[in-house]
Amino acid sequence: MPSILLALAGNRTLTAEHIDALLAIGDPELSREVAREQHLDAGQVDRLAGSGRRDILVALIESGNLAAERIPRDDPWAILAAVDRADAPDDLLYRLAGWPDVAIRVALGEHASERPDIARLVAGDENCSVASKATRLRELPEDLATRLSGRAEACVRIALASNTNTPSAILAGLIGDGSEPGTVPCPHQPDIAAATREIELAVAGNPSAPTATVELLAVRPDPLLALELAGRSDLRDNTYQRLLSLHDYAVTARVAMNWAVPPDLLRELYDVEAGRWRDYVLANPRTPLDLLVRHRREGGSPRTWNNPDLDGLLAMARDIDPQVRYVAAASHKLPADVRAALIDDSDVEVACRASQYYAVPAAQVKALATRHGSVVFPYVAGHPSCPPDLLLTIAMDSASSAGTILDVAVHESAPPAALEACLRHPHAVPAVAGNPATPPDTLIRLASHPDHEVLWELARNPSLPAKVGGIILQAFATS
Repeated sequence: MPSILLALAGNRTLTAEHIDALLAIGDPELSREVAREQHLDAGQVDRLAGSGRRDILVALIESGNLAAERIPRDDPWAILAAVDRADAPDDLLYRLAGWPDVAIRVALGEHASERPDIARLVAGDENCSVASKATRLRELPEDLATRLSGRAEACVRIALASNTNTPSAILAGLIGDGSEPGTVPCPHQPDIAAATREIELAVAGNPSAPTATVELLAVRPDPLLALELAGRSDLRDNTYQRLLSLHDYAVTARVAMNWAVPPDLLRELYDVEAGRWRDYVLANPRTPLDLLVRHRREGGSPRTWNNPDLDGLLAMARDIDPQVRYVAAASHKLPADVRAALIDDSDVEVACRASQYYAVPAAQVKALATRHGSVVFPYVAGHPSCPPDLLLTIAMDSASSAGTILDVAVHESAPPAALEACLRHPHAVPAVAGNPATPPDTLIRLASHPDHEVLWELARNPSLPAKVGGIILQAFATS
C-alpha cells in the first residue's frame, strides 16, 4: 500500500467520505491506520469491527472508537487494548491478572511502569517473568520494593537492581553476603553465577545504590564493572583515578564525560595521549571554562549550553577578547540582559552564537539581521522567533544556501510569499507541502506534483484541505 495513502489515513483532517473511500480499498494496513487515528461514525466502526482481524479490532479499542461494552470478554488481547482507557470496566485488570496464559499476564505487566495498580497485581504472580515487570514502576514505593525483594528468583532481582527508585538499603542487600532470601536460578536466568554478576553490575550502575556499597565494588573492578562505576557521581576522587588506570577505552571515555570528575582530572585527560580524550572532555557539561576557551582558540566551537559556572560565564561575557565572549555566548543560563548584550556584540560570531537560545525575542533576531545582513541568515532562518518579514527577505535572497531555504520552508511563521519563494527551490518543495502554514490554494496546486515525497508530505499536513485529500485518493486509491 503506498505510503502516501498510509500518511493520508493518519491525517485527522479527513472527511467521512474520505474515510469511506480508504476503507473501500480493503487493505488491512490502511484499515488499521484508520481505526487507530480517525474519529469514526457508527457505520465505519461496525465495518471495521466486522473485519475479522484482531489487529484492527485492537486499534479500534485503543483509539476509543469501539464502545467499552462491545469489547469481547473472551479475547484477552482485546481486553488488554482497553487497559489504559478511562472508561475501561473495573474488572478488566483482575480478569487479565488471572488469565491462564502467561503471555497475557506478561503483556499486562508491560503496563506496570506507569501503573501502580497493575504493578501491585503482577508482583505476586507465580511466574517470575510476570512478577519482574512490577519492578519497572517508575516511582516504585518502598513497600512494593520490599515485597519484590522478598522474591528470590534471579530475573526479579536483576530487574529490581536496575530500578533507580529502588531504596538504597534494598540495593545493598541484593549483593550483600548472606542476604535473605538468596538469589536462586529461574527459567529466565538459569545460570546463578551469571545472574549474580548481572545484579552486581546493575547495582554498580544504579545511582540510588549507597556509595559505601559501590566503593567496595570499585576496589578491584574489571572493565565491565568499571564501565558501570564510571558513570556514577558519588565516587571518591581517587576511585575515578583508579578506573582510569585500567586503560580501558570505554571506561576512560565515560569518566571523561562524568560531570562529577574533579576539574584537574579533566585537565589531565584533555592533554593526555595527544588529545585522544579531548572530545569526551569537551562533551562534559562541567568541563572547566579555561579548557573551553583554550579549545576555542584552537579553532573549536565548545559546547557551554549547560555549564553550571555562571559566575565564570558572566565574567567571560564581558571579556575584551571575542574568543572568550564566544565561549560564554552559548550558555543557556545567562540572564536575558547579558545575552542581549552579546547579541549586540560587534563580533558577528559571538552575536550569532548568543542568538541561538530558543527564548531570544523576535526583535533581537531582527536587529541582528539588520546589523549584520545576509551573513547571519543561516543562523536566524531556523530560529523559532524569526519574524515573518525577515523570513521573506531570506527566502528572496538569491545567495541564501539550500539549508537556509529549507529552514524557511518548514518555519510555521513563514508568510505565504516566503513559502512561494521557497517553491523555486526543488529541494524545499516537500517541506512547503508539509508546512501547516502553507496556504490552502498552494496545497491544492501541489496536489498535482509528480514527486511522491511532495505528495507524502502533503498527505500528512495537519492543515490539509478536503479537496486535496480527495485528489490524492483519486490518484492512488485505484492505482
